[in-house]
Amino acid sequence: MKPKVLKRGLILAPFFFIACSVTAIRPSQEMSDMEVSLKAASEVNADLLAPELYRLATETALYARREYRLKNFMEAKRFAELSRGHAERAEFEAIRNGAKREAIPADPLAEPSYAPEPIAEPTPVSGEAPASKPEGGAPPPPQPK
Repeated sequence: MKPKVLKRGLILAPFFFIACSVTAIRPSQEMSDMEVSLKAASEVNADLLAPELYRLATETALYARREYRLKNFMEAKRFAELSRGHAERAEFEAIRNGAKREAIPADPLAEPSYAPEPIAEPTPVSGEAPASKPEGGAPPPPQPK
């Protein structure tokens, strides 16, 4: 009886491991946060004003990208969080050493537009007189002949 159970276990084991690798959670938010913090650090010239921290951030970002590509998601998450921390510290050091941020872009969600842009009136075909439109947007009344 034991050899039969062992055979079934050996047959089902690969399917179990495949299912576990397929359901692994990708650290996409951590990778995105890492990229944003690296971009913010480069905007304040952290590579010149805080070179050691910026170098650490870029190197660990390379490791995180490599591990993500190889599907080692736990390692990728760990490296992404390390890189984000180094990049944020490099950005802080660069600002403390005299870096200035460039103009902050306007927030597109600051002033919402509730109404769409008005559509232009169609141009009349040659020989037709433009119809006058009463207020309120209603079509003009039919004219008797």
